[in-house]
Amino acid sequence: MLDKLEHQRALAGLRRVNRLCSTGRWIAQAIQNCSIKIPDRPIEILDLGCGSGDVAIDVLRRLSPKIPCNVTGWDMSLLAIEDASSQWLSHPLNKSLPGRLQFERQNIFEPGLPHDKFDIVYCCLFLHHFDDESAVIVLRNMKSLSRHFVIVDDLRRTTLGWWLAKIGCHLLSRSPVVHFDGPQSVRAAFSVDEAIQISGRADLINGTMTTHWPQRFLHCWEISC
Repeated sequence: MLDKLEHQRALAGLRRVNRLCSTGRWIAQAIQNCSIKIPDRPIEILDLGCGSGDVAIDVLRRLSPKIPCNVTGWDMSLLAIEDASSQWLSHPLNKSLPGRLQFERQNIFEPGLPHDKFDIVYCCLFLHHFDDESAVIVLRNMKSLSRHFVIVDDLRRTTLGWWLAKIGCHLLSRSPVVHFDGPQSVRAAFSVDEAIQISGRADLINGTMTTHWPQRFLHCWEISC
């Protein structure tokens, strides 16, 4: 287990990676495209595996002036939730953005998760942490939590992706955890075909799959109209 200081350094490094890769922009654009088919407002959005909350904050920043929405971030790490809450509390837009943003400690594998609680459930850079069987459970539970859409944005397992992670993580962070985890995450990631196969096992079918910088895929499924 990481000590608190090293965990915080790793979270800070991942925030820089997300800024460089415009992770929040890709997610926000996908949600905006989906929102056309959601009649009720405000839209309730879940960021699963939210880490230090930077993507959730960026998603709310980009969407809330255009679409009434609330964002909830879930993570199983109490330290991550504390860090995310602190980041949002001190954020310059905390008091001015419309919409609600909150962070909660929650384990996606725990029984008794609520059904149809959110309009859109997304995760980014989260699925590759799991083996095939666990990833299927994650996707099934995401589908159960969502009323309308499920979105997954994650790494593709490619040679170029490995080199980008290797170089980028060393440039963007001094954390040895980030230096190791970046390339290792690409090794553990799914190919596009594998991601489609695993989602099918989770009864998520007929989704739209796109790829984008830097060597990532974005997979989106409509649950209901």
